[in-house]
Amino acid sequence: MDKDFEITPAVNAISIPMMEATSELAENLAQSEPLLRYQAADRRLNADPEAKKLLAEFSELQQKIRAQHDSGTIIESDIHQLRELQRIISTNDAIQDQRMAQELAVAFLREVNQEISNLLGVDFASLTRRSGGCC
Repeated sequence: MDKDFEITPAVNAISIPMMEATSELAENLAQSEPLLRYQAADRRLNADPEAKKLLAEFSELQQKIRAQHDSGTIIESDIHQLRELQRIISTNDAIQDQRMAQELAVAFLREVNQEISNLLGVDFASLTRRSGGCC
């Protein structure tokens, strides 16, 4: 875990034992099997030029089709090409492994959030949301 971070006034109000527990939780999460699997799958995906090319092409074509939709001029051949890219992506092991590992990591983090929320009696994840923002 990166120890170089700026301490904000809100962090100064947190007790040292709480900061230590928080750091330990973060370290344990980072070393958990689901997150380690995701990191390994993500590295494999990023090391696979074919998979990266497929995802880039897919993203570009999605953006193109969105722009066509917004202007009311969708080109049918682009839709067919997008479907073909989806089919190819669905058979690419590196992409599918990364997606599955990501789903499992997210599910694991949701379980951890639920456990903490049950202990605290509040939605723990909601405490991390920035106030005044949309997300």
